[in-house]
Amino acid sequence: MHDTQDVLKLFGATEQTIFTTDELAALTKLHPATIRRRFMDEEGVIRLGHPATRRKRQKFTLRIPALVAARVFAEMTVRA
Repeated sequence: MHDTQDVLKLFGATEQTIFTTDELAALTKLHPATIRRRFMDEEGVIRLGHPATRRKRQKFTLRIPALVAARVFAEMTVRA
């Protein structure tokens, strides 16, 4: 498994960097929907939006801190 700092270097990010789902998708070459599904319930992710009402569905935006992204991708990485 890669170290969190190694993954941060791959992203070219500092610990204070915050990514949108589109930015992280472009860096990892994954679809934005995949990023949203993977990070939606992850601890440390900033979730901005409005709760659902009877007439409107829930809408939200994710902001993913670089440390959270690095941790998740370090856990997902398989060493050969």
